[in-house]
Amino acid sequence: MTAAWPTADDRLERGYRRLLLAYPRRHRRRHGTEVVTTLLELAEPDQRRPRASEALHLIISGLRLRFRLPAGRPFMAIAALLTALVVGAFGAAAGSWLGAQTFADLPDEAGMAILTAQTGGDDTLHSYYSSSPWTAETAHSFSQVDGTWDAEQVRQRLTADGWSVSGFTPITGMSGTVDDAGSFVEVPLRGTRFTAESGGVIINVMGWNPAENRSVAIRSDVSLYAIPARTAAFLPLVVTGTAVGLLAGWLLAATVAYRMTATPPGRRHAAAALWSGALMVLALPAVALYGNVMRVFRDSSVHEGSPLTVHSAFTPGEYYPFGPQWLVLGLTVAGLVVAVAATLAARPAEQPPQPTVVPG
Repeated sequence: MTAAWPTADDRLERGYRRLLLAYPRRHRRRHGTEVVTTLLELAEPDQRRPRASEALHLIISGLRLRFRLPAGRPFMAIAALLTALVVGAFGAAAGSWLGAQTFADLPDEAGMAILTAQTGGDDTLHSYYSSSPWTAETAHSFSQVDGTWDAEQVRQRLTADGWSVSGFTPITGMSGTVDDAGSFVEVPLRGTRFTAESGGVIINVMGWNPAENRSVAIRSDVSLYAIPARTAAFLPLVVTGTAVGLLAGWLLAATVAYRMTATPPGRRHAAAALWSGALMVLALPAVALYGNVMRVFRDSSVHEGSPLTVHSAFTPGEYYPFGPQWLVLGLTVAGLVVAVAATLAARPAEQPPQPTVVPG
């Protein structure tokens, strides 16, 4: 058996070494040559590539080692769990962002002007775009028209242009103006609301008319806001991103934990302090992201506005009643900087590389 091993095909050795990439680097540097040598000695004389059973065994064993933490260190186990939860939150945000890329683009200002004209508005157009720490972007438009706004006429026009229009919902409200004598006059309003969808964009249309004839001239109002329709890919991407983040967080923590064990005590304590600080700084952004995950799955079916998303927590806004509007984003950047510093502090000294397999 030993006499046949030196003539083993180089492709077989390269195949085994590629499979060993499933193992952590520390294990490859310490045992890689020994493992490859043993596998080559057990190989058949004419074998050209690893057998399927060998490949599966090496991959599973390598992944198990990657997820394993140093024994007898409960602090590292707690840190690994917290790290997995934090990275899982950012994984959910990444999946949410990818899911949002499947949403239809909102109309630009020219497109909003066209939609306003289609819904009966005139040139007195006021439009803007808004976003929040909970939802995707929304496009708004407000306009006034002379005379009475005709909802049925607008529906027929939109239907002819290919929009799928919902039924009408009556609404009431109040408006105010100043009469010829300079007195403030309240005017009751009656209106109609409906939605229309086309090409993955939903518009919510509301038109208001004076409830009765008055001597004071009141113009009718029409407003709309456009939102993207949530696609079928969004929720699966959020779930996938969360799962990948949880796994990646545990793997990252395991890697850093083993690196800490190989560093001198002083640097190890500094790295542990930095890692703990990073987790504390990133705790609030993680809570915000998981809060948005809960909203996405709990409230999306009843939420009438723009789709709820996870990554929108990074949008500057009053997510919390304390701190600046950029609190979540600022803490995220600061926490990542501290985490990188902890990883660098835990870097062990370079070890000599493993020798290659030499036949004979």
